[in-house]
Amino acid sequence: DCGCNYGFYSFYVASLSKKNKIISVEASKNTLIDFNRNLNLNKFKNVISLNKAVSDIDDKTITFNESEKDWESSIAHQNYSSREISIISTIKIDTLVKKYDLENYKIIIKLDIEGNEMSAIQGSLELVKNSSPLIIIEFSKYIFGKEDNIEYLKNFLIRYDYSIYDTNNNKQNLDNILNKINNLQKRYQTIGNYYLIKNSSKTLEVFLSND
Repeated sequence: DCGCNYGFYSFYVASLSKKNKIISVEASKNTLIDFNRNLNLNKFKNVISLNKAVSDIDDKTITFNESEKDWESSIAHQNYSSREISIISTIKIDTLVKKYDLENYKIIIKLDIEGNEMSAIQGSLELVKNSSPLIIIEFSKYIFGKEDNIEYLKNFLIRYDYSIYDTNNNKQNLDNILNKINNLQKRYQTIGNYYLIKNSSKTLEVFLSND
């Protein structure tokens, strides 16, 4: 759960089964304090929380602007009112999972990190090649305001044989996504969550069956 915020996704998945294992990563140290309070209140034993910035490289020290509104904080942009600046180190998703035996697990990566999603995917390519995870991603102007991100996602979908689906299980092409982003009113930044799913995979079969 990359950009776990206060724990909506993490705690929901943890509640479904004690066998589920959740790695919750949050770059904002202030938000993670509240996350850990919620974790202690709910007494989940299958959640691990980390104060890191998910990216495409390990152990890079960066400055992180904490937003006055916790959900806005980002290492990819500063389009918000900052509360304070903190120092944080980066980590790859591949590094987060390398000590786990994933053979008996279905892998889901959730990305809501305010524009740094493509870097996070770059840091997960070993996991993508080995496990074909389902990727939940919030599409926003922060991502697609950079041409490099558009090209990276386009190439990722082709190279790793992934497709985009919306929350109604409808397949979408990247041009449709870009049109929706471009047609957003100025005050809006996101078109919500979408899924990246490996074609002809068991994950896609289950996803389309609504099981």
